[in-house]
Amino acid sequence: MATLTDRPEGQDHTHEDAVERQDIRVGDLEDVRPEAWSRAAGEWVDLAAAAAEAREHVQNVLLKLPFVWAGPSAVMARVQLSVMHDELTIAQRESKAAASTLEAARSGFELARTWLDEAQKTARAHDLTLHDSGGVTVPERDYPPNDPDSAAAARQDQENADSLLTRVTAALSYAADVNEHTGYELERIKKAVAYSVLDERTEAAVKADTEGAKALNSVFSGAGGVLLPPPAPDEGSGDYDTREATDEDRAIKNKMGFYAMGSPAVLGGPQSAKHMLHYLSNTGEPLDIDVDALMGDRVVPDMNRNVETQLAENVPNWEAQALAEYERTGKPVKMVQQTGWQGWTAEKDPDWYHAVGSFHYNTVAQVEVVPGPDGRPRTTVRYQTHVYDRYNWDANKATPVPAMGNVSDAQMARLHQSGQAKEYDMGGQSEVRTWNG
Repeated sequence: MATLTDRPEGQDHTHEDAVERQDIRVGDLEDVRPEAWSRAAGEWVDLAAAAAEAREHVQNVLLKLPFVWAGPSAVMARVQLSVMHDELTIAQRESKAAASTLEAARSGFELARTWLDEAQKTARAHDLTLHDSGGVTVPERDYPPNDPDSAAAARQDQENADSLLTRVTAALSYAADVNEHTGYELERIKKAVAYSVLDERTEAAVKADTEGAKALNSVFSGAGGVLLPPPAPDEGSGDYDTREATDEDRAIKNKMGFYAMGSPAVLGGPQSAKHMLHYLSNTGEPLDIDVDALMGDRVVPDMNRNVETQLAENVPNWEAQALAEYERTGKPVKMVQQTGWQGWTAEKDPDWYHAVGSFHYNTVAQVEVVPGPDGRPRTTVRYQTHVYDRYNWDANKATPVPAMGNVSDAQMARLHQSGQAKEYDMGGQSEVRTWNG
């Protein structure tokens, strides 16, 4: 979100839309009943059908009402029925999205349970101890000392324990992924159901929910995935071109255009000036962000380090999942994983801070397992960081721009409201890199 306010000091990077991940234990995954998720999905399908039927009734009444009822009361009734029609439309679409989300979760938990079942069979077959936390231990063996056969048996025990650990790690971490992404999508749907009017902003949110629900089917397939949609942006300045422009609006637009063209440093630098000019161009078209420049060592180094930290935390689990699927199928595997959308603020660089302010990013990785020259599996992880933001204004803020008098966020927001400028989506992705640990 663009801002003209001074940069914050020591701001917490935790964003309200960041997803909280929960650990899954062996007992938790054993208790999961995938068929229960299918039943819940079926109930949402029924609810979507009921909403569609009710919406059709309301639509028929709206069509017939002008011919049988006139006057102020009839006008008010049509307004209320129109809102009800919008609410039922939203309810139908979001109910279908919820059903798709729950059905995708069933597929994901089934795959995790498959890996867990195989891990438990391995534990029983080789007399290994599988703990509820996912840890693996080899029981004490009464091996004769200095016996070559005993040494070989001990090595085999360790190999079996390592294979078991790979599978149980895959099962528990994947179940946590399913739980995390499902919760995220359901939370988005929950927020959308609260909408009452099917305006442009609501349409976009409902569309994102529907696409996100469909994407989960690929994400949880065990064979690949797609980038989940980012969180819905805040309301910004509201609806576009809903009031008359004033002389002050036109003067502010000219002033900001003058500084963006001639003195970018006043606005923060070339990036902030570029984004301001795109806002003033009044097209509303999306704008690409140079993510590699944004994540450069001198720009947003903390974010770059955070991406690497998240990868270091996730890659072992992702590799375990791909290896478990490789062992299960006996075929090369490509799995697409992602850290999930996280919030960040470009607070340490004035140019990027005034260009994007706070934004969301998601690191997506492709984990590939193929047979190596020695026949053992070889794993490669390639990753790319995606960034998304909405260039908009919070009209409730009124902090002036340094060295520019009293041009405030509220005044910039009025340019959108009066049709003098237009808010827009912006985003991009970094180059593809190979993870080296």
